[in-house]
Amino acid sequence: MRYRTPAALLFLLWLGSFPLQCASAQDQQVNKNWDGSLTTPVHLIPLKDEFDQPIFPGETYPLPFSHRFTCAPCHAYETIRQGLHFNAGSQDTPGRPGEPWVWLDARTGTVLPLSLRGWEHTWHPRDLGLTAWDFTGLFARHMTGGGVSEVPPEEYNPDSRWEVSGRLEINCLGCHNASPWQSHSEWAKQGLRQNYRWAATAASGLGTVGGMASRLPGTWLLLDGPNPDDTEWAVVPHVEYRSELFDPKFNVYFEIADRVENSRCLTCHSATPVGLDRFQVSEDVHTAAGLRCVDCHRHDLSHRMVRGYEGEAEEYAYPESAAFSCRGCHLGEKLRPSASGPAGSLGAPRPPHPGIPAVHFERLSCTACHSGALPRSGLTRVRTSRANRLGIYGIAQWATDLPDIREPVYARDGSGMLTPRRVLWPSFWARIQGEELIPLSPQAVSEQGVGILDAEEFTARLLGLLALTPDLEGTPGIFQGGKVFTPNPDGYLEVEEAEETAADPDLFWALQSGDEVLPLIPQFDPQAELPDQDAEIRIQQVLEALAGLESGPARAAILVKQTLYVLESGYLELKEFPEAEPPVFPDLVWWDDKRTQPLLSGFQQRTVLALAGREERLTEEQVSLLLTRLSQAGEAHAYISQGRLFRLETEGALSVSEHQAAEPVSWPLAHPVRPAQQSLGIKACTDCHRENSEFFFSRVPAAGPLLTEAGEVRSAVSFMGMDRPYQQLFGLSFRVRPLLKWVLAAAALLLALLLGLVLVRVLGQSAGLIEKGE
Repeated sequence: MRYRTPAALLFLLWLGSFPLQCASAQDQQVNKNWDGSLTTPVHLIPLKDEFDQPIFPGETYPLPFSHRFTCAPCHAYETIRQGLHFNAGSQDTPGRPGEPWVWLDARTGTVLPLSLRGWEHTWHPRDLGLTAWDFTGLFARHMTGGGVSEVPPEEYNPDSRWEVSGRLEINCLGCHNASPWQSHSEWAKQGLRQNYRWAATAASGLGTVGGMASRLPGTWLLLDGPNPDDTEWAVVPHVEYRSELFDPKFNVYFEIADRVENSRCLTCHSATPVGLDRFQVSEDVHTAAGLRCVDCHRHDLSHRMVRGYEGEAEEYAYPESAAFSCRGCHLGEKLRPSASGPAGSLGAPRPPHPGIPAVHFERLSCTACHSGALPRSGLTRVRTSRANRLGIYGIAQWATDLPDIREPVYARDGSGMLTPRRVLWPSFWARIQGEELIPLSPQAVSEQGVGILDAEEFTARLLGLLALTPDLEGTPGIFQGGKVFTPNPDGYLEVEEAEETAADPDLFWALQSGDEVLPLIPQFDPQAELPDQDAEIRIQQVLEALAGLESGPARAAILVKQTLYVLESGYLELKEFPEAEPPVFPDLVWWDDKRTQPLLSGFQQRTVLALAGREERLTEEQVSLLLTRLSQAGEAHAYISQGRLFRLETEGALSVSEHQAAEPVSWPLAHPVRPAQQSLGIKACTDCHRENSEFFFSRVPAAGPLLTEAGEVRSAVSFMGMDRPYQQLFGLSFRVRPLLKWVLAAAALLLALLLGLVLVRVLGQSAGLIEKGE
């Protein structure tokens, strides 16, 4: 390391704090005026570390580069920090709702929508006791840096480790780096390791980063450098720069994209239907036509993004944004008289909308007919980058099925227009405090849920131990009702249809070999004159494997008919057990020297059979048991899921009721935009207006991690705030409209004939051809 003396270290500490204190003054000196050139300057610049010192790749223990100081000579960092992607923790106005962050923990059934902006039906992290450190740890994988993840030193708290990990600065290259080396996956991995100050260096491809700040003690400081006494476990994060990227003056060439590539935006803003292959997903019509996201979603140095929705110009007093809404671009409407520049500036075609009554343009947003999935019964389930952890690649699987997000529901925005939305139902455990619910952290719930929440994991662990039995010709599992349950690499169970080769007991420990399901231990008679040595060897091997389980309620044994096999000092011992009901197949049990109990209790069996192979992670029985345990301290608790509140009655029964906290959170969607031929209303009015229309009457079941029949089911019209019977009658009227048209046509023809006869008579009388009075 280049700083070797105490005096130099003290000077460095002072120097490191000086630029932070003077950052705003430094920003004042940055030339913010554009010279009019449409070219992008060559970015051949020196790298600076977080102490504003130049980086030399060949030195010992070089520090990671800092965006704040590397980009600062030309770009006002403090101005950029006020941009839409970085100001969530400091913006006073919530703005139009967007996608929330989702605190997800499948094991405890927690799906909790969070927002730093205070959007409706979301929780602010501070209300849940989440500090900036906690929040960054949860979501660094898809954060852009800056904002809440760049906490000033005076706001550090004893529970944080910012001194160890460093702050997560704005990752400018995450969007603007056109190099193919830029890797979001690497950014996510470094965030998981708490290597926040190193994440941008690793993600940009400028160098490789080793070590994990998460393994270092909280007393470690950057200036301490590597620990020579630990080079395997608590390895200090370190950088190895790619020296070939530096020129002789130690400048680095950055391939900067002024107009950001779509792939950079889609890293955090993808939303794809579940169950489709990639080739089945249609591209947004704008990107298919060659447009980029930033052609409409523009910004200046302030990074105040144009979001492009109608009403944005008035909401933010930013008149230029009106030209980049759907109406501003396609209809040429200037939504504010003061708006400068031509409307429809991208030359978008003006749609004629033949036959559509004008009232639709007053009550529906353009996206209602043109964006997202088409309405259908049950809605379309989608996975989004931020909520479902998409776009992070590697050996480990990052993407998750939960949370369950559906689209489209239609609800009114701030201007009263119907807009399509994605919807998410919350699920969480909470303490009841008067009329309020105080959510519990997944960690606290998990600690209380030992023995209740882990039934499937416990079963998978047992089967994993059984797999260590030598000479098995198959995979250990449990069998019941034509299904075999085997462990998967995630610590849960897979379910397959299978047929057993013997009698069908309630449940038996099995061995899956190809398409066959056989008993783990074949049937034999322990009282036979000649012992079955193969069977007893298998029994001993199975018991030795199960001895590796440290959390069992007793020691494992195997019951064969009325004979119990146990291990005594490593040797197999037989015990007569006449009071036992003989099992069909040799059964695995717990033995406490007095009595036996099944290796899987009745509760565990019911839970495993109900949940294995399903996305749901909880049963009502688990909820009831855990609420009982949580309430033992004298405080009432509840579980929110599937649009309902579940709590215990005084007699111990589980009750279900409505509660405001169970309301879903929704946010508008605009992409993907469908082609005109796939828009609503392109075929006829009955695309929306009929008595069973998916637009008005799609079923919207509340979704979540609880397996229950008590979940809420709504109709799409309920989100619109409209009257269902009226809309059904109005839609039914379209059934008789063709007949009504024929009736009206016949009536018009009859009226025309009558008028014709009258006209002929009048003309005849006037010409004297017809006598008056005849």
